[in-house]
Amino acid sequence: MYSIFIIIKNKWLIFSRISLSIIKDILKVGLPLVPHSIGIFILVGADKFIISGILGLATISSYLVVFQISTVFIFVFDAINKSYYPWLFEQLNKNNENTKNKLWLLTSVYFISLLTVSIFFFFHGSALITLIAGKNYIISNSIVGLIFLGQIFGGMYLMINNYLFYEKKTMLISTITIVSGIIHLLLISLFSYYWGLTGAALSFCLSKCIQFLLTWLNVYKMTAIPLAIKSE
Repeated sequence: MYSIFIIIKNKWLIFSRISLSIIKDILKVGLPLVPHSIGIFILVGADKFIISGILGLATISSYLVVFQISTVFIFVFDAINKSYYPWLFEQLNKNNENTKNKLWLLTSVYFISLLTVSIFFFFHGSALITLIAGKNYIISNSIVGLIFLGQIFGGMYLMINNYLFYEKKTMLISTITIVSGIIHLLLISLFSYYWGLTGAALSFCLSKCIQFLLTWLNVYKMTAIPLAIKSE
C-alpha cells in the first residue's frame, strides 16, 4: 500500500492518461493466462499427490529430493529467459526474414547444447544427488536423468514460448499448458502404478516434452514467425 501511495504521490502513474483501449488490451492478453497458472501447478505439483497415493510417502522421498534439486534449472532458465526475451522482441520487430532465420539457428544451437548436457545426468545423476543430498538419498541414474531432462525440456519451452507471447497468443499458451497437465496426470497415474518411481519420472519428462513440442508446432505454423528456413 505504501508503494502505491508513493507512485501516485510522485505522479509516476497518472490515471487520466490511461487509455481504455490499453486496459482492454492488457486484459485481453493477461486474463487468458489464468488457466496457464493452473496448468503449471498440475505439471509440477499435483502429480506428487498421485504418486504418494500410489507408492506411499516413504517410497517417494528420494524422488522428491531429486525433483527439488532439479528446480535449480527452473531458476536458471527463468533468468536466461528474462534476459533474452526483450532482445528477441526487438529483433522480431524488425520483421526481417534473415534475422528470424538467424534467431532460429541460435535457438537450435541452444537446444542441442541443452540436450547434450542432459546426457551427463543419465550416467552420473545418481552420484550428483548423493553428493548434494547425502548418502541417505540413493536413486537410479535413469530417474535422475529423466527428471532433469524434463526440466531441460521446460527450459526449451520457455525459449520457444516467447514467440507466442510476442503474437499475444496467451489463450493458446494456456490451452497447451492445460492439455500437457492433463496428459501428465493420466500418464503418471498409469506409469507410476506399473513402473513405480521410474514411471513417475518418465511421465514428467514426456509431459514436458509434449508441452515443448505442442508449442513448437504452433509457432512453426505461424507464417509471421518461421522457426525453420522454409523453401519458397
